[in-house]
Amino acid sequence: MHFQETVVQANGLHEQSSMENNHDHLIRGLRAGNRQVFEEIFNTWYDPLVRYCMQRLYSQEDAEEIVQDIFIKLWVRRAELNYSPSIKSYLYRTALNKIINFKEHQEVRNTHRTHVLAASNSVSSESGAISTKEIQWLAAEAVNSMPKKRKMVYELSRRDGLSYAEIAEKMGVSVKTVEAHLTAALVQLRTHLKDYLPALAFLIAMFL
Repeated sequence: MHFQETVVQANGLHEQSSMENNHDHLIRGLRAGNRQVFEEIFNTWYDPLVRYCMQRLYSQEDAEEIVQDIFIKLWVRRAELNYSPSIKSYLYRTALNKIINFKEHQEVRNTHRTHVLAASNSVSSESGAISTKEIQWLAAEAVNSMPKKRKMVYELSRRDGLSYAEIAEKMGVSVKTVEAHLTAALVQLRTHLKDYLPALAFLIAMFL
């Protein structure tokens, strides 16, 4: 009995050692820019990650977009990312964070859209005299006049649909800094449009 337990423990240690060696091999190859290693990781985890995201987003398109973004980041930033305790853990941890950010962003957009529709029903006919194209032109004019970083934050948020956390990571600043830039951008848009659409200036600015 004691001998059998020893054999089982030895086999377990051998399997653990083999997994650790393979993980180290993948990490070294990835950091060195070995495309075959990257393809091995991609082929192993792409489909499981898409299924994982699908179970939480109920959208094949959104799930695939998130997973593709994860692998792009994995390759582009391969030399600096933290893969502890394993590449599998890193991939699923990143996927979960992106799902959370995606859901938060969707919730905010849906709330704003509801407010816009409600406000548009109550705006006066005089305010509605300006066309959508004119509003877009005025907003674009205001955006182009913004300081460089403020404009970048606004466009990453409203045009590219990035969350505060994603913008902060991309620009190398804190989430609080992103919030401050975006607040200033929206105030500038609201001020620029106030003479044309008093009731909708701020809400429309959220979507232009």
